[in-house]
Amino acid sequence: MTAVRPVILLDGTRGIVRPITPSDRNALVASLENLDSESRIQRFFFNKKHLSDSELTRLTNPDGVNHLAYGLAVNLDDGTEGMPIAVARCFRDEHEKDLAEIAIVTADLWQNHGAGVELMRSLSAAAMEVGIRRWFAAIFSDNAAIKRLLEKFGTKSEERRLGSGIVEVVYEIVEPPGGFFDTSG
Repeated sequence: MTAVRPVILLDGTRGIVRPITPSDRNALVASLENLDSESRIQRFFFNKKHLSDSELTRLTNPDGVNHLAYGLAVNLDDGTEGMPIAVARCFRDEHEKDLAEIAIVTADLWQNHGAGVELMRSLSAAAMEVGIRRWFAAIFSDNAAIKRLLEKFGTKSEERRLGSGIVEVVYEIVEPPGGFFDTSG
């Protein structure tokens, strides 16, 4: 997976994007607990309040091939890394090896600051490096924010209604004209 990458968010906040590791276990627990119920429902389709030990182990042990995961942490005043404010990951499909399920979550106070875009730059580039060419995600059909984010890095090729306002979307990953790490546009 792509190494640590410094970023500047839309409001000028400095941070880093880096691969998730087992040492992020407690940060994932705290991050989920700090999400408001609406954000939890957008991500999990119910008000999930806790991760099991097996979920935490799975989520904090990406292998860089079949499971890619990145966190974005803002820098503290002393320049050290703070707790991750957003996470993006994908799990490769067992049958269609160029397809992966994608998931992204950003802390409530940091939504609309560009964290998702920065994570998608690293995740998209890493996915392409290991042969993943398409994302799929189950999302609420009215979740315009995630649709806009996925469209920055891909072209929607399928959408299927699952019921209860949920759709499954598939996006072909497309490298932006200036590359995944071009921040000029």
